[in-house]
Amino acid sequence: MNEDSFRYSSERFADIQMLRYRLDGFEDLTLKKKLYIYCLAQATLWGRDITFHQFGKYNLPIRKALECIVTERYKQDSDDFKALELYLKKVWFAGGIHHHYAMDKFVPAFSRSYFAEALGSVGKEKLGLGAEESLTDHINTLSEVIFNPVCMPKRVNKAEGADVIKTSANNYYEGVSQKEVERFYAEKKETADDKRLSFGLNSTLVKRGDTLEEVVWKLNGRYGKTIEQIIHWLNKAIAYCENDDQKEIIRLLIAYYTSGDLADFDKYSIKWVTECNGQVDFINGFIEVYGDALGLKGSWEGIVHYKNLEATKRTQTISANAQWFENHSPVDKRFKKEVVKGVTANVVCAAMLGGDEYPASAIGINLPNADWIRAEYGSKSVTISNLTHAYDMAAKGNVHRRVCY
Repeated sequence: MNEDSFRYSSERFADIQMLRYRLDGFEDLTLKKKLYIYCLAQATLWGRDITFHQFGKYNLPIRKALECIVTERYKQDSDDFKALELYLKKVWFAGGIHHHYAMDKFVPAFSRSYFAEALGSVGKEKLGLGAEESLTDHINTLSEVIFNPVCMPKRVNKAEGADVIKTSANNYYEGVSQKEVERFYAEKKETADDKRLSFGLNSTLVKRGDTLEEVVWKLNGRYGKTIEQIIHWLNKAIAYCENDDQKEIIRLLIAYYTSGDLADFDKYSIKWVTECNGQVDFINGFIEVYGDALGLKGSWEGIVHYKNLEATKRTQTISANAQWFENHSPVDKRFKKEVVKGVTANVVCAAMLGGDEYPASAIGINLPNADWIRAEYGSKSVTISNLTHAYDMAAKGNVHRRVCY
């Protein structure tokens, strides 16, 4: 499909404009690279439900309930059904019942009575409830979360003076206060042999009685069944890697997913940031921490991309001269690096996005986040050209419209 006939703008609902993007250059890739992308893409798709669950305790059962009602087309000609269908689209987009940017809970335009009646019609089996579970209790619980404005009103609350843990609806903590979290991780860091670890990045902090415990996200831990599938596809990807370094990166990531040990995550991150020769690259794991008010817990995200070789030549000219820019930057000499290490800047095409990277996607990435790894080993910076191009094309011809998604 040529540039002129490709339709960049897709459906629009609420405050969301959906866009479509092209995979320019994909057909020119070798079959082996395409198979590599396919396996990594499958590993990316599997992480979706992790992100939904991280964003809210009830997001998955609410999504299931809404999808069942829409599938059954319960009273599909009613205003309630149409409002619920719109609400479901917003839930799909945001990864839960809170706005992806504002973090406020969505206000349903369908009635509580319609929701309860519709779920009663759907029944326990289609909702996936066990024999011992009460349909009435299930309906009442979901209704309270959706319709009560004071129940879980904000996914991430950073308001001054508030307990940002207790007042945030995300699912990174259970039964703990902000002070308890801060004290727990301060003590953990103080007693650790390696104080550079990203403490708390891949766990839920739970209070059991008077004891605080980390439930680690790993194989044979929380999200273990999903991580098993991610590992399955990562293992398949090894057969199609472009070089031995990529194989080692995947093995290190699998080791981290298996152990849950943050030291293994750092080993993976170091190897990942130093591999720059392959055309295909990916991110898969618990990465960004802005979904946690204390900036500790990493939301799951995934992206698979391949270099736009022509555009990358231009950015590499800049990155190759990073030391010159550092030396001539208008900042105090005390803050300049004597030696700039490992600055890698590529222009890429996104082939698959998942978790916290989809569908409200970043247009650029700079990782890893650990400052000490960046200082000692460098960083990878990518501009996602096919996404930025889609934004530009969707806004073409209208100087007043700013397309965001």
